[in-house]
Amino acid sequence: MGEWKTVYEDEVEERWVTLKVYEGDDDGDEDPVVRVTVAPLEDAEQDEGGQKPGAEAEDNSITLEPDPVEDLEEELLEIGFSPVAAAWIVGKVPA
Repeated sequence: MGEWKTVYEDEVEERWVTLKVYEGDDDGDEDPVVRVTVAPLEDAEQDEGGQKPGAEAEDNSITLEPDPVEDLEEELLEIGFSPVAAAWIVGKVPA
């Protein structure tokens, strides 16, 4: 059975970005399955400080699960990332 592995987690354009890749039992010929969660920095700081964010903070996060992974850059642009930032995040997806 597969699992989600975090491959990138950091601030990008004043938002906290977490990029996860699903590692399953496959032959490696398919594109990776990715999940990107984007949250305002104040929500991420609450998580790191050990405080549980309220329901309001959870509503501020956005989760993208593009299929195919080639759509990820376009989806990042749609939620307000610059082309440079979107390309940077997509560049973190393992080949």
